[in-house]
Amino acid sequence: MTRVRWPRLLLVLAGTGVALMLGIHQFRPDWLLEAEFQRLEWLASMTPHATDAAMHRIAYETGGTGETIVLVHGFSAFKETWFELARELTPRYRVIAPDLPGWGASQRIDGADYDVSAQADRLLQLFDALDLDRVHLVGHSMGGHIAGVFAARHPERLLSLTLMNSAGVRFEPNAFVRRVLAGEAPFNYSSPTEFHAFMHELFVSPRWLPPRVVDELVERNVRDHAFQAALLKVLSTGPNADLLQRSLPDIRVPTLVFWCRGDALLDVSSVPVIRAGLTDAPRVETAIVEQCSHMPMMEKPRETGQVLAGFLDSMRG
Repeated sequence: MTRVRWPRLLLVLAGTGVALMLGIHQFRPDWLLEAEFQRLEWLASMTPHATDAAMHRIAYETGGTGETIVLVHGFSAFKETWFELARELTPRYRVIAPDLPGWGASQRIDGADYDVSAQADRLLQLFDALDLDRVHLVGHSMGGHIAGVFAARHPERLLSLTLMNSAGVRFEPNAFVRRVLAGEAPFNYSSPTEFHAFMHELFVSPRWLPPRVVDELVERNVRDHAFQAALLKVLSTGPNADLLQRSLPDIRVPTLVFWCRGDALLDVSSVPVIRAGLTDAPRVETAIVEQCSHMPMMEKPRETGQVLAGFLDSMRG
């Protein structure tokens, strides 16, 4: 009798598991999304933390040992976008990835200033709260704009700077920038169709996601539409829109300029503009990666990690 019952039991258990997964997919896609974040967090040997700084509760992830690398995310992003790159770095470095104030799991205060200059000031206060001194600072997109301004103001706190597909400099407007300057908010999407269209701008080869997870990401994005639209207008047309470009001559730390050749958001023609402005940096290196758009840390994490680690290792002599 036992031999007859086991196959039936296994079929029941398998059917229950499938039904459970289908139920979670249908009714709790947020669980699937968070489970994937936790999987990537575990693979990267990162753990979540939070601290009070700059009048905000700031969430961050940290892991690894060695010299410290601070990773600053871009517009409409969050600390989890760094996990795949962090996996390449934590075996040899201590990695810290915060959610910038106003973004992700960090606190957002109605009416507060989240332009690049204010965020650079908050980053200093986060450094103080975490007792960070002489670190490698990596900024992506808007985070690169913030990191570059921080480097110009506080070179004594840094060992190096990496500007990754960075905002904050003027280049010949591409199609994406022309839309932004015309008043559109391309980071806002309201349907799966709009989500997938935007993913094909962010990535050369977007990954497949379960449909209900896409619905969850759309829902989260919709909640931020007003905030994102207002801030994007400030970042793109306000007085600090090119603050990085104006700050480049004051950057006096070794700097890596890292870009994807196929970036559909911030064109690779930004690279010579940045290099030309880094007149007093003691060392400037450039790395341009093929077959990726705006998110190299997710689309090319291994290659990005190798280039970054090579740059950092070379400074050890």
